[in-house]
Order: sequence, then structure tokens, then C-alpha cells
Amino acid sequence: MSFISSWRKKIFDLFSPQKRKLKEFQKQHQLDKHLVSSLNKSKLPSLKQLKYLPKILNKKERGKLTFVLLIIGISALILVVKLSLMATVVAPAVGGQYTEGLIGSPRFINPILAQANDVDMDLSYLIFSGLLKWDKNRQLAPDLAKSYEISSDQLTYTFYLRNDVKWHDGSPFKADDVMFTISSIQDPSFKSPLSRSFRGIAIDKIDDYTVKFTLKEPFAPFLGLLTVGILPEHLWYNITPANADLAELNKRPIGTGPWKFNNLKKDKTGVIKSYTLIQNSDYYDRKPYLQKIIFKFYGDFVSAVEALKSKDTQSISYLPKEYAQELKKYKNISYNQLDQPQYTAIFFNQLKNNILSADYIRQALALGTNKQKIVAEAFGPDTKIIDGPTLPGIATNPNIKKYPYDPQAAVDLLEKNGWQLTATTTPDGLTEQIRKKKDWYLNITLTTVDQPENVKAAEIIKQSWDQIGFKTTLNIIDKSKILQEIINLREYEALLFGENIGSDPDPFPFWHSSQNEYPGLNLAIFTDKKVDKILEDARKTNNWDERKKNYATFQDIIAQQLPAIFLYNPTYTYPQDKSLKGFNLFGISAPADRFANLSDWYVKTKRVWK
Repeated sequence: MSFISSWRKKIFDLFSPQKRKLKEFQKQHQLDKHLVSSLNKSKLPSLKQLKYLPKILNKKERGKLTFVLLIIGISALILVVKLSLMATVVAPAVGGQYTEGLIGSPRFINPILAQANDVDMDLSYLIFSGLLKWDKNRQLAPDLAKSYEISSDQLTYTFYLRNDVKWHDGSPFKADDVMFTISSIQDPSFKSPLSRSFRGIAIDKIDDYTVKFTLKEPFAPFLGLLTVGILPEHLWYNITPANADLAELNKRPIGTGPWKFNNLKKDKTGVIKSYTLIQNSDYYDRKPYLQKIIFKFYGDFVSAVEALKSKDTQSISYLPKEYAQELKKYKNISYNQLDQPQYTAIFFNQLKNNILSADYIRQALALGTNKQKIVAEAFGPDTKIIDGPTLPGIATNPNIKKYPYDPQAAVDLLEKNGWQLTATTTPDGLTEQIRKKKDWYLNITLTTVDQPENVKAAEIIKQSWDQIGFKTTLNIIDKSKILQEIINLREYEALLFGENIGSDPDPFPFWHSSQNEYPGLNLAIFTDKKVDKILEDARKTNNWDERKKNYATFQDIIAQQLPAIFLYNPTYTYPQDKSLKGFNLFGISAPADRFANLSDWYVKTKRVWK
């Protein structure tokens, strides 16, 4: 029965109208496919055919297709990006601006008047060019001069100038500009701080692009003097030298450097608050990436540091050590620790305190000075302890006599020479211990400038000296008075102060006896005929090996005679926002040298093929 029913169903299905229609449709579909295939030899659908795909697919199928296509698209995009990143590197791009905070205000943006003001030096450095320049490795390199020659007797220097240089106003640079600048420095009525350095130097014009300097005697540091910026004669010629410091060109200067004056802004009292420089499009050398630099001026470091915190500036010219701790939480700031040719020492003035004339007294003070504590508490690990007058580019003589901290040795030395500890009563009724010999007491006054690091160092020195039996009085002087009232007049017994030797390692201005009085810089008022001869001979030769030999002997004599206690080499902390890239210096000679590789700085980037 079931068998018969099954066959009946099959026969019925075979001849039913629905089945006949389905078979006819399938047959027609196959014929259509065959026809399409015959018209399109490719087995893949054409783009024209694909446009009908959404009409053929149902909603669910269209969704799946869209998802697949999206995945394919994203994958392709990721692949392209990865391949692009692998094949390219990030590189600096031209554009953007940089803002820096400076302490003080510009007065003379003029290279031959600027030496007394760091702000003036900073701006002059960027706006003006010299015959030579110090590069980022602190080596002399040609600038406005393309080359130079030195005669065999080291008395004649011939400079061949570039002929492709324009002043910021478009006028051509020529030898007359060099002649005018040097003669202005030498003119007493111009009142240039550089006049002493160029005294006795003759300059002659050979032609429009050649000048010759003639010296009376060999002077090795001479080339370093020629980094001074050159002034435009055609603008300064009609300005009376006596009124040069009043000229508007000191505020709106015209130079040949990579940056030129754009504008300045003043407050209601006439004080300049900001100063803008723009890129010099006619600059003869490599042009910087940055297009604009804005300097903002602050009356003190507190205000400048606050501006750095709030990102009102991307940097400040210098960060004192006492502000380093409060900036640690600002992760957007990097700190460049720069070496500098500067040492800090305690200079003894034996004319103001007779007990300092005894060698053993100075030795006891040296043995009783805790340099490690000074550096640890007042400066930090980047500061280097020294034992003698270090000179840039010259190896320190390792064999000089040293005075390591040894308070017991200091006490023994004093007692051996008759200085015994005794109790005295102060005017306010307190009892203190001081060493006495006959009617003399070990009294000494230590003078320093009113700056946090120096004051802290002086307090530590006082503690150390008091412990070995001296009665030490601190004399803290305001920084506005330290030069005029103390240093220039040599009004101190012991002076805690730093000296910047400069780019050339010539200690003559600081240790030759001819420099004992102002404007000389021999703060120890040190006199030694042998040292005088050594320093005179050293600056008469350009042979570095001979100079090094002389300076090694000089360092040895200074260590033996101990006219000063040498303490440390401080580093220069230059903070910058991490948005600025390209800074790459290890040391500077003067604060303005931090701009030595400014052409490498950038804030914008691009990708370039490897």
C-alpha cells in the first residue's frame, strides 16, 4: 500500500503545474548563464555587471558583503600605513615658532656695546654675524669670512670675505663694514667694552672683499676676538660716536645674521616686554627650520619659571638650581646640562687681611673646606669638584698639589703654628670658640653675591671654617652692587665668586699681575714673575702643544702658592619644552652660545623616504 502511494505522489509531482514551471525556470536560467558566458569570455563579472549585484542580493547578503568589503578596506589601509612607516622616517619640517623667556630687558642690541647685558648678547648673537664664529663643538669656523691666512711671524692676519652677503635692508656687505666696526670699537667716544681687547691692532682694506689685521706682537687669542658682530657702515656712519648708545638702531638693529628684527612690544611705561625675530630669507648660510622666535622679558626668575610652567614660553634662558625641584612634576620639560668654561673659587685678598699672607693659613682654610658638601647641598650631581683653574680645551694638570677635605689636618697645621683654641664672649653674651695667637684672632670675612647657590655655598664654608677655629663673618652683597662696590674696588678679604674664562683658554686676564687692579680680573691680586712670563709666552704662540705645556706649569704654581681655593665647575641648566626638537650641544662659553645649533631646532615634522 505504501509502495503504491509513493509512486502516485511522484507521478503527481512530475505533472503538477508548479513543478513544470520550476523546471522551465531552471532550464531558462541555465540558458541565460550560457548566453552571458558566451558574451563575456572572462569568468569574472565586469564592473558594468557588478553594479547589478545589490539588486540580486537580499538584505542579509548585502550586509555580509558590506562587512567583508569594510574589513578588506581597513586591512588594506593598515598595510599601506605600515609599509609607509617602514619606508619613511620622521624629519624636521620648515615652519612654526619658538618662544623663550629672558631675565631683564634689551638696552643695546649692538655687538660692540652688548657685553654687559646677557639679553643684549642673546639678541645680537642671532641678528649679527662676525668674521668667524664658534660652532656647536666650540671650534672656530668661518662666517662672514670664507677663509683667512696667518703670516709666519703671527703678526698679520688676512681675511677673504664672502661676496654673497646682504644686510637685512638688502644692501651688500663689504670690507668697509669691517673697517668701520673695528675703528668704532677702538674709538673711545663709542665706549665699547671691547676697546681694550682691540687696542694696538691695525686694520687695512686690501679691496672690497679683503681686509688685513696687523698686530704689534703675537697674540694667540686674537682669532676669538673676531667673532664679534659686524655693524653696517651705511647706517651707522652718520651717527655721532658719543651718541651711539642713544641710537634707535640699538633697538631695531640691521644685521647679516640668520634672524632679523620684526617687531617689539612695550608696556605703558615704555619697557620692552617682547621682541620678535623672523627668519632672514636672504641668509647666506644654512637657513633654520623655525620661521619666528619670540622673546618675552621678565623681571625675575620667579616670573620666568611661572611662564614656563603655564606654557606661556617653551623655555627660559637659564634655570637656577633652586627651581629645579619644583619643576620636576612637569613632564613636558627637558633639561640640558651644559658644560661651561667657568670655575668658582674663594679668592684671597691678602692686602685686606694680613693673616692670609701666611701660606699655612691659606692651606688650613683649603683643608677645612668641605667641597663635597657644597656641591651636594648647593648644586647637585652635575657640578664637578675641581682643584685648580680649569681651562677649556686644555687638559687639567693631574699632578698639581691637592687639598682634600681634612679638618683634623687643618687643626694640626694651625696648632703647630701657635694658634690655640680659646673661648670668647660675644656682645650678646654667647660663648664661642676661636683660635688665638698672642693678640691676634683668626677672624675672616667671606663675601659673595646674593644668589641662592652662592649664599648656600657660603653658609657651608662658614660652618667648615668655624669648626677648625676661625670666626667667619658672611658679607652677602646685592648682585647690582657686587661689581661696582666690591670687586672693582677689591673690597673683600675672601671672595666667593665665579670667573668665566671664555672660549679661548687664556688665563692672562685673570692671573697676570698687570690685571691686579680694575678693569683687570685678577681677583686674588696675585703677583708672581714666573707666572707672568709663562702667561706672556703662552699667548704669543698658536702652537697648541706649547700652550698646553705652559698652562700645565701655570696650574702647578697656582696650586702650590694657593692664592685661591678652587671649588667647582658649575653646569648651565637650559630647560626646554619637549615640543621643541633638535637641540644638540654639550657645552657653551657664554649664555648666548646655547643658540649655536639653532638652525637644527624644529617644532614641525614630516615623513621622508629612507
